[in-house]
This record gives sequence, structure tokens and C-alpha cells, in this order.
Amino acid sequence: MSLHILWIVVTIAFILLCTLLPFLPGSHDNLAVALSEMAHMFGILGLLLAPVGLIWIVAERSSRLARRRHVFPLLALIASTLVWLGLCLAAILHSGFVFGVAVVLLWILVLRKAWARFRQGPKPLDDLSTQPAKRRSALPFYFIAVPIAVALLQWVSVDRAVEMSRNRAIANSAPLIAAIEGYRTRNGRYPTSLLAELPDFKPGVIGIPEYGYEPHGEAYNLVFEQFNYRFGTREFVVYNPRDEHVMTAHASDILEMTPAQLVIERTRGHYSRHDLPQPHWKYFWFD
Repeated sequence: MSLHILWIVVTIAFILLCTLLPFLPGSHDNLAVALSEMAHMFGILGLLLAPVGLIWIVAERSSRLARRRHVFPLLALIASTLVWLGLCLAAILHSGFVFGVAVVLLWILVLRKAWARFRQGPKPLDDLSTQPAKRRSALPFYFIAVPIAVALLQWVSVDRAVEMSRNRAIANSAPLIAAIEGYRTRNGRYPTSLLAELPDFKPGVIGIPEYGYEPHGEAYNLVFEQFNYRFGTREFVVYNPRDEHVMTAHASDILEMTPAQLVIERTRGHYSRHDLPQPHWKYFWFD
């Protein structure tokens, strides 16, 4: 049993690591973002496995349910498939069709092996009545411990991880801001664009691809998108040295609206705006 406890701890730690990958220091990685979305999805849908595991444990220890004990591995298989379908959806949405297909194929291989074992049928009832506790399946304990622990740890850690990730990307923007201000000192104006093959200045966070730069009025906006798990929400973190922060929902608004209309749109395109402790930084939530 001690070996199973170790594997449960390792499994929980692995899923939590996958959850936190986009918030860790490093170069941007789309695969890490996809794995994190899958891990987060498991933290939600995985709770479906806990009652199945609990009923399975009760059934293995109840003589009244002994004749129906073969049903519970089947229920576990069905519940696991539903959870994995959710993970496949997350993989497709955040890393594309190819990775989603790979995840589906992996589950088909697992499902074939599990179904082959299920078709072998349960052990005779005589064996069950004399079967010691150590010979009983450990899988129900995984079904209970892993999803509950993952859900609790995600609930405790994700908001803090988002904050740390945001703060790191803001701190790493200091050389870029200094270079922009240096350009203004030398040329009397801010650069019109920073579009280039190599951006040179990077956020240094796995889940944040790059900084965006936009001249605005007599100043500019420096923007990055902060990865988060707030349902239906995209967060954009914006720096403006004159505190004239704006963020537009659609590029077509900039191209098609008059300046007066665009001012109105930029004040209502987001559903929430938040100040940050760092000077001249704010973040916007878009649905």
C-alpha cells in the first residue's frame, strides 16, 4: 500500500506541475499551455471519479453488493472516459487538432487494455470472500485521492501563480521600457512600431508569448496577455507612462471607427479594469 501512496503523491504532483507550467519562468511554450488547460480541466471534471471510487470501495467490502462488484470497474471506465473527453477538448482548443488527436489515440490504447481486463470477468465469489485487503484493487483510492487533492491544490495555488506570473512579466519589461524612453530622448518622439522578426525583449514567463507595443497620443501602450483560468475571460496587462491606458476588443474597431467612436469603444470594450501596485500599470478583463 505504501507504494500506491507514493504513486498517488507523484500523480498529484505531476498534475499540479502541469497546471502551473504557464506561470513559471521560461520561454513561451504552447504545449505547456495546452497541458495546463488539460490539468485544470481534470481538476474540475476529475471530481466525477471520486464518488465512483467511494462506491467501488464500499462494494468490495460489502457482501450484499458482492454479486454486482463487476459493475463498478465498468462505471469507473465510463467516468474516466468522460473525464478524458474533457481533456481532449481542452487539448484541441488550446493546442490544435493534431495534439487533440494524439490525446484521443492515447486514451483509445488505454481503453483497449482496460476493456480487455474487464472482459476477463471478476474472480469467483469464493475468492472474493477470502480475499485479503491487500489483494483488493487500489484504483478506487486513486479515483478519490487524486482528483480531490488536485482540485484543492489548484483552488489554493492558481490565483497566487497568476499574480506571480504577472509581476514577473511586468518586472521583465523594465529593459524594454528603458529602451523606449531612450529612443524618445534621442529622437524627440516614441517609436512608431516595434514590429520585427526577433522581439529581443521577452516576458520570461512560459504562458506569456510577447509584449505588444502601440503608440497612443503623446505616449504609448505596452501590452501583454496574462494567462489565467477565469472562465470566459482574457486578461490584458497594459503600461502607459501617462496613465492613459486603452485596450481595444477588435482590430476592426481601430480601422473602421472614427476617433470619437473609438474613444467610446475603448472605454467599454472590457468588462472590468484593475489598478496594479506597479506605477502606470493596469489590467483589463475582456469576455
